Amino acid sequence: MAIHHNVDGTALNYALDFSGGTATTVTFTEDMDIKQIDSEVTPVVEEVTGDKNVQPTKVVGTNQVVIKTRTLSQEEREKLDNALVEKFNVDDSLITTESISSTVSSEMRRDAVVAVIVATLCMLAYIWFRFKDIRFASSAVLALLHDVLVVFAFYGISRISVGNTFIACMLTIVGYSINATIVIFDRIRENTKGSRSNLEEIVNESITQTLTRSMYTSFTTFVMVAVLYIMGVSSIREFAAPLMVGVICGAYSSVCITGALWLVMKRYYKKPVAQAVAAKNTAAPAKQNNNSQDTKSGKKNSDQPKKKNRKRVAERLAAQEAAAKENASNDENKDA
Repeated sequence: MAIHHNVDGTALNYALDFSGGTATTVTFTEDMDIKQIDSEVTPVVEEVTGDKNVQPTKVVGTNQVVIKTRTLSQEEREKLDNALVEKFNVDDSLITTESISSTVSSEMRRDAVVAVIVATLCMLAYIWFRFKDIRFASSAVLALLHDVLVVFAFYGISRISVGNTFIACMLTIVGYSINATIVIFDRIRENTKGSRSNLEEIVNESITQTLTRSMYTSFTTFVMVAVLYIMGVSSIREFAAPLMVGVICGAYSSVCITGALWLVMKRYYKKPVAQAVAAKNTAAPAKQNNNSQDTKSGKKNSDQPKKKNRKRVAERLAAQEAAAKENASNDENKDA
């Protein structure tokens, strides 16, 4: 995308709806279908204007075709009118041109970004409300952001025109990818109820239980979009090609990213609590040891006064016995 920005001036190949240009309305002498317009009219317009991003649109029920190209000068418009008159014998008076304002195009770009952001925020609120856990919602939105960025990069690399189908493609991918994610999250929530298994085992088991369903759903959707790409016209192909990339990327992110992100967030938010509990558990035995030591030392200190008192009592008794013996010996001497 950076290379394209330096070479072409724009990272993305904006369609005329997003960049502005010229719309030429031509009334042909016969009713042409889309394939005939792409094979006969579009090459003539590309040769005259030098624009490889010509967007023809058939007006239903009439012979009119609206041809959108880059902004053409008055001389280029005259050349295009003369080429159409010469190749297809159209009436010069039935060819009209009008300019597509760049102001309207900038508003459409802003509306596209706002639409994707609003859809993502609504998904965040819905998942948060359903699972009552912000970690489920955060991991799902991060996976959606991954899908949108991959498809956005595909637009830049493949140079597919970014027009009205871009908005529809992004919103389709956001809605489709979140479907498989919610299925996996619902299984994780069911398996965590009353289970004593590790979180890693619960997440792996939940993904394994829903893997077949996710793969079959993504495969059938991919086949349907691939058929649209093969059998559709150029405007349908511009919508189907990014959508196929989004289906593959959404299946990968739902199975391989969302569960792992939830597990990481679950561990991250539980880690401070676990540390606090561990610190409390380690502090409790230490406190008990201190209390026991204090109790033992208290016993020792209380035993020491008892031992001292016993010694004093024994000394007093010994002194009293010695005094009694001395008095008795004195009395015998007096009698003699």
